[in-house]
Amino acid sequence: MLNEITPENSVIFAADTGDPTVFYYAERKGWHYLENNGIFYGDPDGSEPAIVELENLRAKGAKYVVFTSDTSWWLDLYPEFRQYLHANSALIAATPEFEIYRLDPISE
Repeated sequence: MLNEITPENSVIFAADTGDPTVFYYAERKGWHYLENNGIFYGDPDGSEPAIVELENLRAKGAKYVVFTSDTSWWLDLYPEFRQYLHANSALIAATPEFEIYRLDPISE
């Protein structure tokens, strides 16, 4: 689905528990979410670290974020993060397996 609905050169980040499959099948470059030097770093400790990392990856050029069925719980457990995500992105696709958000441009 990422391959079909995102532009070819899109940069994504994926809350994917460190599984690189999403990047392989989407034929997209990007980062795991959360990441440290390109390596999966684990789940966030709360809304604030999730927001900080979202903004760090957006600043690196990420335009889309995907949550898999294994990580969509973040949006329930971290309500401030969910509110921030919904205020700064657009849900463009959702299935039981994933949710894909297009990040809004950074305001200058």
